[in-house]
Order: sequence, then C-alpha cells, then structure tokens
Amino acid sequence: MTTSRPALLAIATLLLGATSPPPLATGSYTNEEDRYFAGERGAVAVPDWMGVEVNGTGEWRAVDAFGKPLGEWQRTALPMQTAEGRITATAANGVATELRRGTPFRCWLSLRRFAARPDGTADWAFQGGLKLHDQGGRAAASDASAPGAVIRLRQVIWPAPSTNKPSLVLYVHKPEEPDKAVSYAWADPGANLIGINLRWVQGSCSREGANP
Repeated sequence: MTTSRPALLAIATLLLGATSPPPLATGSYTNEEDRYFAGERGAVAVPDWMGVEVNGTGEWRAVDAFGKPLGEWQRTALPMQTAEGRITATAANGVATELRRGTPFRCWLSLRRFAARPDGTADWAFQGGLKLHDQGGRAAASDASAPGAVIRLRQVIWPAPSTNKPSLVLYVHKPEEPDKAVSYAWADPGANLIGINLRWVQGSCSREGANP
C-alpha cells in the first residue's frame, strides 16, 4: 500500500516532535542555583554566571542579572532544553551548566534619606514597579538624597540529601558590594509576598499574577 504525501508529512512531524525539545517558555533563565551549589560543594570548575531571556516568538538573547540585554535577539544556537524545562549550556569559561526559568516578581524599595524631615521624623525615597525574578534576578533603587540598594531574589532548592528546606530568599546588597549581602529574609517557596526592613532600606516583592 502506498502512503499518501500528507500522511508522510504527518509521520515526519511526529518523529521530529519526538526527538526535538518542546519550545522554551517565555521568560528569564539563569544558572544562579547551579553556579552557587557548584561553589558550595567545592567543584574544581565553577561556571561563570549566565542568563538568557526568551520572548514569545522563541527568540533569545543574553542578559545580565538586572535583565539588561547583552546582545541582539537570536533564533539559532539556543542551548539544549532538558525534560524539566531547563536549559543546558556551556558558560563563558567552558564549564557545563544548567539554567532554570525564573518566576517574575514585582517589587518596591524605600530608601531612608540622609536628612530627616523638619519635625525630626525619617524621610523616605520610594521606588516602585521594580521587576525581577526568583533565579537571582536583581533590581536597584537609588536617590541622590539616600544610600542606594540592590535587591536579589532566589528560589533555593537544596540538592539531596540535604535536610534544609526549599525557600524563597530576598537579599539586600549595597551597590558597591554586589557579591556580599547585607542581610536577607526568607519565606515558603510558594509565598506570594516576601518583605524586609533594615531601617535604612525596606521593601517587598509580590509574585506576578497572584492575588493581593
């Protein structure tokens, strides 16, 4: 029996679909967790930090931790996607690494001004609408009248056999010390809201799409 051309095309499509990874979901992917735990376990080679952004048409581009583009949109040479919806790639220093998709959050920060109000109470510089994600995404707030601050968000899942519980963690950094957290707060990994108050800076992050 001769197979029709439409049937052959359908079979070819099924075969290609079986061997090709599904399209990547729109969003930001980083190797923040893979890099952190490689350092924790004393790996000989720790991958350089890596981040990519994927748009609705499947194009991607490299980004930094603040979401700033580091190149143009690309359609080819996207690293392979794993079955869990993650990306396997090679970092700039040649070390194999894995990138995880971040969940978007919207945050606000309030910076305590150097000078108090005339009545002696604290005065604050507020910045809202800050966007970041929970795979090491960062957002900065600054004002000439107050010390600047950077927040970073992580979804920490400890590799087995650790007894530590997964946590959503919000860090505060000073701009001049990006690798050292001043302090941090943590919550249940599924929390819709996480906040922190260090007296000189305060703020919170809300999961996008969650009920207020």
